[in-house]
Amino acid sequence: MDADMDADLALELDGLRLVPPTDDDADAVAAAVQASIDELAPWMPWATAEYDRVSALQWVRGEIDPTSHRFAIVVDDEIVGSCGLNKLDAENQRMNLGYWVRSDRVGRGHATAATKLLADYGLNHVGMRRLEVLMSVRNEASRRVAERAGAHYEGVAVARLLLNGESHDAHMFSFS
Repeated sequence: MDADMDADLALELDGLRLVPPTDDDADAVAAAVQASIDELAPWMPWATAEYDRVSALQWVRGEIDPTSHRFAIVVDDEIVGSCGLNKLDAENQRMNLGYWVRSDRVGRGHATAATKLLADYGLNHVGMRRLEVLMSVRNEASRRVAERAGAHYEGVAVARLLLNGESHDAHMFSFS
């Protein structure tokens, strides 16, 4: 766990909580990814048929990006997705903000609430000056989440993302 992340930290909004994940959450995270693989895989190359408990533990423990801030999205004591801040640019006090919700829980405002909480956390607790939310122009669901969460739309970055070997233009949103 990050040195500056408190294991007891929980952010809450409208019945949704963001909690730092523990090893005990790895099975639930892996199950949520597998239950949503068809919807996640086009936009999140890490979401593969091979994603399992070991993969989830690597994420939980910060082994993929040690500077990241990781949260499980919890509703009614169930992990319904995850979100976090990653890709730290310390010189410019900037991070990427990302989110996903399992397929059977979409459309209920969970990603939007998580994004609002995470943006506030990143700007006011972590001390970032800028948080970026980037998604393929083809990922309409993610774009709608950023809009509903109040992110500022900055435009389209041409050929900004490489997803599963294919170049994608990307919508750029930010919080500052």
